[in-house]
Formats: sequence, C-alpha cells, structure tokens
Amino acid sequence: MSFARFALFSLSFPTLAVAQTPRAQRRAPAAPPAIRAADLRARLFTLAHDSMGGRDTGSPGNANATEWIASEFERFGLEPAGDGGTYFQTLPFVRVAPDPTSRIEVDGTRLALGRDFLPVGLAVLPRPIEGVQAVYGGAANNQSTWISEEQAAGKLVVMTLAPAANGRRMYVRPQGIAANPRFARAAAVALAELDLLPPAFNARFLAGSITTDTARSSAIPPGVLISPNAAAALLGADPASLSPGAVGRTVHGEIVIARGPLRYPARNVVAVLRGSDPVLRSTYVSLSAHNDHIGLDRSPVDHDSIRAHNRVMRVFGADTPDSTPSPTQAARIRSILDSLRAVNPPRRDSIYNGADDDGSGTVALLEIARTLAAGPRPGRSILFVSHTAEEHGLLGSQWFTDRPTVPRDSIIAEIDADMIGRGGAADVPGDGGPRYLEVVGARRLSREFGDILESVNARQPAPFGFNYTYDAPGHPGQYYCRADHYSYARYGIPSVALSRGLHLDYHQVTDEPNYIDYDALARVATLVRDAALTIANLDHRPVVDGPRQQDPHGPCRQ
Repeated sequence: MSFARFALFSLSFPTLAVAQTPRAQRRAPAAPPAIRAADLRARLFTLAHDSMGGRDTGSPGNANATEWIASEFERFGLEPAGDGGTYFQTLPFVRVAPDPTSRIEVDGTRLALGRDFLPVGLAVLPRPIEGVQAVYGGAANNQSTWISEEQAAGKLVVMTLAPAANGRRMYVRPQGIAANPRFARAAAVALAELDLLPPAFNARFLAGSITTDTARSSAIPPGVLISPNAAAALLGADPASLSPGAVGRTVHGEIVIARGPLRYPARNVVAVLRGSDPVLRSTYVSLSAHNDHIGLDRSPVDHDSIRAHNRVMRVFGADTPDSTPSPTQAARIRSILDSLRAVNPPRRDSIYNGADDDGSGTVALLEIARTLAAGPRPGRSILFVSHTAEEHGLLGSQWFTDRPTVPRDSIIAEIDADMIGRGGAADVPGDGGPRYLEVVGARRLSREFGDILESVNARQPAPFGFNYTYDAPGHPGQYYCRADHYSYARYGIPSVALSRGLHLDYHQVTDEPNYIDYDALARVATLVRDAALTIANLDHRPVVDGPRQQDPHGPCRQ
C-alpha cells in the first residue's frame, strides 16, 4: 500500500531515529531507544493540527489521520494486521440524523427544526404524528406527576422539567423517558428542554450520530426535544398553568430520520511487531489508543474566553456542569482573561483538536512502535490498535474485539492509553502533579497483571503514584466503562486504562498541543512500553483469577 500523499509528514521529524541507516546495517541496541519528548511533540502538532478538523469519525480529517498512522506503522516495519493484508479494519457505519423534511405544525404555525424541535430518538422507527393531539404529560424529572399509559396512548406527550432545589432546570435524557412502559403507545415524547442545550450540542444533534447497528426499534416512541415556547404552542397554554393530562392542540406533520453511509471511511488501524520466540510469537500483548475526536463546532467561540471561564467554573471541562459565575468568580474570570489578552489577540476557534483526547495516547503508541521496532524484540508479538469511534461510545474497540483480526484468545493482555498528556497541579486540582496517573481495571481480572504494572512502575527513574480512585466499583464517574480497555476486558482479557485525568480543556476547542506536558507524556509512554515488554517476555499468560463477565454484550458494571 502506498502512502505517498503523507511523505511530507515523514520528512517533518528530523530528530527521529528511523531516518538513519538501513536496519540491516545497524546493530540491535541492548535496550530500545529512549522515547523522547521532542519526538512526541513533533508528532502531536501534526495529528492535532487544525487541518485534521477535529478528527471526528467519518470525517476527512479522521480519514487523513488514520492514513498517516498507518504510514508510520509501515515506515517502522510493522506488519499490517487489518483486513485483506492492509493496516485498516473498516467499520460499516451509517449516519443517522433528523431529515430536514421533518416538520411539526400547530394552528397553522410551523415549528423550526433545530430551534423549536429536535428529534433525538434516532434508533427508533418514527410513528405518525399527523392529526394527533398534544397532551401535558407532567414533569419528566418527577414520576409522581406522570400521566397514565391510557392518557398517553396515541398522543404527542409534552413534558416539562421541575426546577431543582437551587431553582435550575437540569437536562433529562428524553430517550430514557420515552423507553418507560407508561409511554409505550405514545406517538412521541417531547421534553421542553431544548433551550438548555449549548449551540454546539444542538448542532451535533442535527448532524446526527453514527452506528453499525442497522436495526431500529418499534417498541418505543421517538424522543423529541422542544423549546418552552414550542411546548406552550403545542399545549395552547403555559404548561405551568396546566395539570398533567390536560389536552392541547392538534398536531400536523411527520418526523423523518435519514440514514446513509459515511462519506469517508471509519477505520481502526492495526499493526503487529512480530515477536522473536517461535512459540510465543503467536500470542500478543495489545497496546491501544483512539484516533478520533469530536470534530468541529458550527458556532465559533473565543478561545481565551473559554479557557478563562473553564479555569474557574468548569475545571474538568465538559464533565463539569456549567453555572452562572458569582461576582467573585466573574472577577477572577476577567482577571485571567485580561492576562491572556496581554499575550494573545482574540482568537475565534471552532476546531476540537483533541490533543490530549486522544492525540496524546496516539502519538505515544507511535513512539512505542518506533522504539520497539529498533529492537531487541520481545518473545511475544505486540499488537498495536488505533481505535476509531471511541467518542461515539467505544464503537471501534467493540467492533475490533467482536471481530478481531487475530485470534481473540491469543491476546493475553491489553493496555489502553487515553488522555496521558496533562495531569499537572493546575489540571487536576488537589491531586495533580508530576507523579499523577489514574489506573483503572488493572486487577479486576488478574492480580498478576496489576502487580506487573506496579513493579514496572517502581523501576522507572521517576515512578508515578497510581491513583485507583476511579477504579472503585460503583464509582459515579463510570471510568471503567468509558475507556476502550473495557471492550477487551468483557472478553476476559486482563486490561487496564491509563490516564492523567480530565482537565478544563476536556471536550473543548481549547484541547490543543501547546498545553501538553511532553516530558510527563514521555514518561507514561515509557511505562507502557516497559510493561508491554515485561508481559511479552513472560513464559506464561497473566493468570486470570478475577470474575469474568458472563455475557460480553451485557451491560458494563463499574
């Protein structure tokens, strides 16, 4: 396979060890070459560049990124391990999105798609809404107010949100409400909370989602987000003045869901560094990271204003609920912004570069591959998997582990690296620093596997302090279920997710390569490589002595 279109990328790393004498003329070093911060930086500024467009699965930027990753694996001399002798495993995704012909009309007034209503139950078969009546179904977040199944049958059920104790309305997933048996016979369930969505999220819902599942459910009604004004129009009055069960206006229109193939391929990139032992080389230690991120924002924002606001109000980025700053907080935000303005002019930004999430893990994967390819090789083979569609719900890793390109039972361990480029004191308040590293899943299936990670870490020049907080069963953050390592663990493969934690730039347009701690990133990459080497040279598989998930397609339990 030719990767000529990316030849310039190969020439942009003058410090890399691969651009020297042919391998046959070099003596194998006693240990792999060092993983260098400068090399990681050079790679990440390529992968997380604006030209990659945020690397959303199925986008031209993600297609370019996966081709570049494959070209690097090829340049290092790794074997292709995808489909048909290539480095790629292509996923047969379809995009599901609200069709622009969708319409809802009431009393001759047509509601605007995106502004007044937004279908979000895209995995269901739409039901007719032409000529149906709207009915007030109660407060979505207070089940004691809900109408009965008989009152909902055949109706467009309009629901509102009861304010929380602090007076705020908190978003509720409409699909979860629509799936309740009480609304099984409704024409649709509409939640008056569209005004709570930031413009970027509104745009993403309009753009739709991707899936490999072509089945659509007819068992539940579609969910629809509507604005408070649309709710009043449908019910003919302010919902606050109505009692649950109050019948509203007659609705005309239809909800149409469009389905079609992606314009650009969604691909896992898979490569193998073949082991040296004639027996052990048929087994693998898997190393992974995800190559996708969340793409573009249709509503550009001021980069430094976002950073200043998040530094005070949203210290973990998208994982922190936003709120209105107090006067003291507002003053602090202004002070931070003034400092940033002294350095930078206003910068409009609409690209989710994903430098840390998961550009950091991806370039670590490449650097590990480069140094291991230089030798000496371990007894077992090393399987490198760059997953796609992690941001769409671990879809790439699920697809790979359901349909692996090597025998599944031959994979003896898996290490996933995701967001390993930050973790300083300013990033993780109270815990962060040069030793900070979150470890999830290490001992769930194999105590030996977890012990190996600990012992390899202890031998590092600057060991990390493993933080197991997010590995606790039942932890509300659900970290065990949110990383690609879980796709392997569900099949009984000892697996671990490594991360240096969330920060103010998580899932923000401000996640850019100039904020990465490259020295710490090199230390994490070295730890992963050394752990992989240790496991790959064992004379046995890590002993599985923890409880295995009985059904790999069952629900994940934190």
